Amino acid sequence: MKILVLDFYHFLKSKVLIVLLIFNLTLSAQTNFRLPNGVSSDKIRFELANNLIIIPVFINGIELSFILDTGVGSTIIFSVDNKSSLELKNASKIYLRGLGNGEPVEAIKSLNNQLSIGKANSGNHKVYLIFDESINFSPRMGFPVHGIIGYDFFKDFVVDINYSKKYIKLSDPKTYKYKKCKKCYETNIDFGNQKKRPVITAKYLSKTKGLIDVRLLLDSGSGSSLWLFENEEKGISIPDNTFRDFLGKGFNGDIYGEKTKIDEFKIGDFEMKNVTTSFPDSIYIQGISLQKRQGSLGGNVLRKFNLIVDYPHEKISFKKNKDFDKPFYYNMSGLSIQHVGFTVSAKNYDYEEKKTQAYLGLNEVVTKKTYQLANNFLLIPKYEISDIRDNSPADDIGLQKGDIILKVNGREAYKFKLSEINNLFYSEEGKKIKMTVLRLGVKLNYEFYLKKVI
Repeated sequence: MKILVLDFYHFLKSKVLIVLLIFNLTLSAQTNFRLPNGVSSDKIRFELANNLIIIPVFINGIELSFILDTGVGSTIIFSVDNKSSLELKNASKIYLRGLGNGEPVEAIKSLNNQLSIGKANSGNHKVYLIFDESINFSPRMGFPVHGIIGYDFFKDFVVDINYSKKYIKLSDPKTYKYKKCKKCYETNIDFGNQKKRPVITAKYLSKTKGLIDVRLLLDSGSGSSLWLFENEEKGISIPDNTFRDFLGKGFNGDIYGEKTKIDEFKIGDFEMKNVTTSFPDSIYIQGISLQKRQGSLGGNVLRKFNLIVDYPHEKISFKKNKDFDKPFYYNMSGLSIQHVGFTVSAKNYDYEEKKTQAYLGLNEVVTKKTYQLANNFLLIPKYEISDIRDNSPADDIGLQKGDIILKVNGREAYKFKLSEINNLFYSEEGKKIKMTVLRLGVKLNYEFYLKKVI
């Protein structure tokens, strides 16, 4: 039985539990995507959820939802509606080991699979299926997310990512022509020896050394703004004005660090002020060379630009969009909320109001037909408090992990999308939040005010 090494971080960055996967395999990939003969480009719409790009991916004829992540090497499935319904070819059992002292995680390596993204096809695709049920985006996103794809896809195309209009455009690198753009910033991507980890150079205002270069992993699969790794030698230090926060759950346990705002951050001539930044504790980054990389650049910064990501020519182009001047927000409530399936209700649930699919349990998609149950009972979404930051407004007034949310600001919780509830916590300081929760069968009412910490 093979044991492969997996550098795996499962972080809660900004609004969502996200996964930063740096898949460092000794086996070279034989995966290639191609557009049909006579087709030089294709445009694909995407959903932008919690700063993450969600695209439809067909694997052996089954449609799944994947996060498009520049920071991941291999194609990984970590959640499917029904694993027995997804046929994976030439499968063999392996184990994946994460950072730390935890036990290896059981997984399946599968070869020669058929993958399709838009008109692009890969007929000999390697896929990894992880069985650990805790590695699951769906509860934090509010809809099914089944896996993640990155380098395997990006390496074969020039990819225009238009965050403003929510589409990606794939182009054949042999025929792609760059348009002249005076307002764009173009820079090189450094893949290092492994050719899978895209790193770019940006500038960070250090208190000890002024404006310095920092090498950052380009990580569209992170919902955060910026991660920096403390490094006194390079002048990267944690500011005084921070708060300690739970950053997420890793392969081998919870991850903690400091959250703050840095004064200045620059990509080329594009200058950003007061950027929300996280400094993970050093114990969680022991497998990373601090000389080769000083942090990660996440989706909450990248979404302020329209990008041309060109892996074949090892370069990237930034052009700021309409979101560039919007300030950086963070969760001022201290609450993290997740979707924990559905509950049965006799009340009339207006499905048309949602205009979207929902999911039952962890993954099963629920459509309009399955909302209606016998005797007019209905399934309505169920939201739960999954984490509470110590000494936060929500913690101070007594809300608890595991509380089921019934109402928010006088409105039934099921009438909100999960993202809409989370967005309430990122608004202005002093905003009143009222909640009715269910705890051990008892309804309890709470109210608190959003409070700035940094």
